[in-house]
Formats: sequence, C-alpha cells, structure tokens
Amino acid sequence: MNLLSQYKGLRRENYILCFGRLVTSMGAMIWPMLTMILSQKMGMSAEHISWVMALAGVLSLPANLIGGKMADYFNKKMNIVYLDIISVVCYMVCAVIPLSVKAIVLMFVAATCQNMEHPSYNALTADITVMDDRERAYSLQYLCSNLGLVLSPTIAGFLLRDYLWLAFLISGGSIGCSDSVCLPIARI
Repeated sequence: MNLLSQYKGLRRENYILCFGRLVTSMGAMIWPMLTMILSQKMGMSAEHISWVMALAGVLSLPANLIGGKMADYFNKKMNIVYLDIISVVCYMVCAVIPLSVKAIVLMFVAATCQNMEHPSYNALTADITVMDDRERAYSLQYLCSNLGLVLSPTIAGFLLRDYLWLAFLISGGSIGCSDSVCLPIARI
C-alpha cells in the first residue's frame, strides 16, 4: 500500500487541519534547540539547563489539561487562533530583544500556548471526521505534526550560530501562517 494513498478520501477540512498542524509544527524551531541556546548562547551550566528543561516539562502537563478544558468549553478554532497569536507575538519579540531571562520566559509562554492548542486540533479532527475515517485522519495529523517537528530543528540548527534571531522570526511566521492560511478556509 502506498504511504499517501491510505489518506485519500478524507474530508477537505482534514487536509487543511493537517497542513495547519504541519506548518505550526514547523514553528517549533526554538524548543528543540533550547538546550543549545541556553548553553552556547547564554552560557548556562548543565545544572541550570536541567532545571529549566524540567520546569518546561512540568508546565506541559497542566497546559494540555487546560487546553483540553478550553476545547470542551470554547470554540476550538478560535482557541487555536488565540493561542497561536500569543505564540507568534512571543517569538517575534524574542527575535528583536537580546537573549536574556525575559526571552526564556517568552519562549516558555509560547511553548505553553502551543501545548494548549493540541487538544483543540484533536477535538476538531474528531468533530469533522466520520467514525470510520478517524483512524486515518488522526494518523495523517500525527504524520504531518512529526514531519514538521523533524524539519524545524534541522533548519534551526543551521541558524543557531549566527542567525538565531531569524529562527525566532521563522517560528513566529510559520505559526502565524498556519492560522491565517488554513483556519479561515476550513469550514469548521
């Protein structure tokens, strides 16, 4: 079976959501590079970096829970839009300010908002997909998300040394593109 042929026949909105998820995942350039940013660019010790990364992991759990509650009570599409707007603003500000504790806090806020939007994407997929196609729809969404998460740190690796500000700019821009291009055309 051809890899892509298994995803034929899904609703148009499924493909739009998956493309949005791919582009949003492409915006995750900074997070996989955070350890190197903290050590190489900010000169933090391994102990301090481990505390920062542990805090990030601790924040992701309640972010997913809060995002799930938001998906239950509010418009899922607008949850994605508003949370992405916060992420875009945080990354754009990080692109223009010098690396500091303020920049790290902004990166945390952006990453937390990105975690909070995942339940809305998953709930939208369930809402627009018939029961028989859900497995394929979630599989396609997972594939697109992982593809973006593989490509983004690869690109960021080339930018880390001399053009870190551009990685922040690209992260914010790609997250903003996913909202401005994908969600308005999806009739969800």
